[in-house]
Amino acid sequence: MNDMPNFRESNRMPRRAFHCVALGGVALGGVALGGVALGAMAAGIGPAALSTVVGCDELAAGQQDAGGDELQRLIAGNKRFVAGSLKHPHLGNDWRKRLSRGQKPFATILGCSDSRVPPELLFDQGFGDLFVIRIAGNVVDTDVTGSVEYGVDHLGTRLVVVMGHDGCGAVTAALGANEDVAKEPKAIRSLVGKIQPAVATVKKEQDFAVRLKQSVEANVRASVQQLIKVPDLQRAIAAKKTKIIGCVYDIDSGQVRTLDV
Repeated sequence: MNDMPNFRESNRMPRRAFHCVALGGVALGGVALGGVALGAMAAGIGPAALSTVVGCDELAAGQQDAGGDELQRLIAGNKRFVAGSLKHPHLGNDWRKRLSRGQKPFATILGCSDSRVPPELLFDQGFGDLFVIRIAGNVVDTDVTGSVEYGVDHLGTRLVVVMGHDGCGAVTAALGANEDVAKEPKAIRSLVGKIQPAVATVKKEQDFAVRLKQSVEANVRASVQQLIKVPDLQRAIAAKKTKIIGCVYDIDSGQVRTLDV
């Protein structure tokens, strides 16, 4: 896997197509991240089909979808993070000086501002690799939308990832009683209010830990859906210039799992 940013188009055979040839015409699933098979998903195949063996023709067709190679790069980085075999790429002075000429990040990450979930570390990436937007609860507002649009429209990121995390404090606050939220400063009430519609979709008649887990996922899905409805992002998705996905980071295991959004 090449960790160097792709500053120009490559005429090399796509990685998964190469594996398809090497394996005699059968693609064998994908790399598992957090218990979810993502290779097929990266190729544009929905969750319902993940248990099906994917043929070469189908896989080659999926190569035209944006974000596949970029997603595989994140998967590989998170696997290294979980295994403790970090590469710490692109941290040297020479690389930093090279970036003074411009940036070409391969993915845009909208994540929570929680100090325990820095995307560059948990995906084992370095300077210039990721265009990162962080806000408590990974919520979408006007400034966040503009930042994501900048990443896609001007930096050309072919993958947008909305990443929540287990035990999110902002989501926990949104699950709290209204009278408790009312005691918070106006700006915090506004932020929590952006999360409450998503957590309201989760059944209350269950253990709080389960509600919190499901609420974190519901909040990620809500943010993905908000971004998908942005007109120029819609156009970029339709033109297969970018893909928007959701995922959740497990602080205990270090794994990132993708969501069906």
